[in-house]
Amino acid sequence: MILFRELKHEDYKDIVDISKGVWEDTDYLPGVFHSWIDEDCIVLGGIDEANGKVVSIMRFSILSDKSGWIDGLRVHKAYRGQGIGKITVYKVFQIGKSALQDGRISRLGFATVSNSLESIGIFKKLNFKVVDSQILTIKSNLALDEHIKLEDYKLEPWVISYEDLLREPYLIKRKGILPLAFIFEEFTKELYNSLLRYNSLIKINGHRGIFKYKGGPNFLAFEDDFQSIDTFTNYYLLRYRSEVKEIYTPILSENLELIKKLKEANFIATDNWKPDYLYFLYKENDK
Repeated sequence: MILFRELKHEDYKDIVDISKGVWEDTDYLPGVFHSWIDEDCIVLGGIDEANGKVVSIMRFSILSDKSGWIDGLRVHKAYRGQGIGKITVYKVFQIGKSALQDGRISRLGFATVSNSLESIGIFKKLNFKVVDSQILTIKSNLALDEHIKLEDYKLEPWVISYEDLLREPYLIKRKGILPLAFIFEEFTKELYNSLLRYNSLIKINGHRGIFKYKGGPNFLAFEDDFQSIDTFTNYYLLRYRSEVKEIYTPILSENLELIKKLKEANFIATDNWKPDYLYFLYKENDK
């Protein structure tokens, strides 16, 4: 029998075990688990009553824009195919739905990639709808030019006010939503202050962007062009070469000239350059 409870720091060993083999052993979950436990969020685990082992996990949190956010679903490989993932999603969804109904959050969302068919199917049955989709463009460290080195890149703070950042074309094109590290969040003053606190507003060789380490490097290149994306990608592939095999960032599917240049430079996309980075919101009254 599977029982559910909020997880604790002491469950870390089981989380590492759950994450084995996920994304070719590059899963971000072990790297963020302790910070999740320390945050004001709910990290729910499914526990095998027979041995006390954590066999599933999922998180509910409240973002700075008062969105409820569901993420982090994992099921231990030995327990897959038993419906445990579906039950875990449903229990966390009920937590989020309760927060929505009592006004603690304004909406409830999650993000995934298009090939996560099981997760998408579960959430669609719960009345989640795709409200935005972008392309995750990916570059492998095998595609790095052998002649470039870390010393070729200059990293410095990007000094910009909240008000000026709101006027950046990158955000305007995305209706004020920041699609960073598998979280789609409205760009609020609170989020801006958090980015400042963690030195996330940066320039690399003069190119402007945002960086977040979430079990691995994640970035958004605000100039939305090939040169800035390639610069950020190369820098972080070099800097984290011993940790990651590839780095991804989202782009808009209508930017055909950018897609053409990325293809020519050996970038790839998981779904043949179709939108594969999906943002879902719960639509309570939609049928």
